[in-house]
Amino acid sequence: MFLFALSPIYGDFELLELVSTWPATFCYAYGCSRRPIPKNFTIHGLWPDNRSTILYDCDVPPEVDYVQIEDHKILNALDKRWPQLRYDYWYGIDKQYQWKNEFLKHGTCGINRYKQPAYFDLAMKIKDKFDLLGTLRKHGINPGSTYELNDIERAIKTVSIEVPSLKCIRKQPGNVELNEIGICLDPEAKYTVPCPRIGSCHEMGHKIKFR
Repeated sequence: MFLFALSPIYGDFELLELVSTWPATFCYAYGCSRRPIPKNFTIHGLWPDNRSTILYDCDVPPEVDYVQIEDHKILNALDKRWPQLRYDYWYGIDKQYQWKNEFLKHGTCGINRYKQPAYFDLAMKIKDKFDLLGTLRKHGINPGSTYELNDIERAIKTVSIEVPSLKCIRKQPGNVELNEIGICLDPEAKYTVPCPRIGSCHEMGHKIKFR
């Protein structure tokens, strides 16, 4: 699936995974200060990765650090797509803990190709390419009910084309909930590729609640 082309600056990773969170499940499981709770998928992070080894906390030059974002247009765009669910709006904008953590833990693994501004811009562009909630609803999968895992995966594959990564949580015995969806792309974000790790849902059962 062709998305868009970027000028390549070659890095040391084999793919990108955009991980999107379903806020209702995340806030139920981990707690949120953000109000109101968003009713659409939001960005968890954009993860440069390898097929054989999970990349995070990569070695980078000591001068590489997170630069506080101050541009109001960028802040508004980020907050729309990547709200920091653990924090209320103003605290999140001031401290930027989630954005900082995701960039330093994951984004720096692709720093040779995507510097910080490009990293966040790319994450938002990919997010805008995939209407995950609209896709699920189009296939009869709506919040508030339980569905077959295969039906959820089949619906997502109509837009991801390749195998996605479906991540679930189990807060109570027998209660497996869809928490996140990962869609994988080539390093230049030109087309989707199969995710090398299909996610935890497949290990938890075939009935999945979409909170």
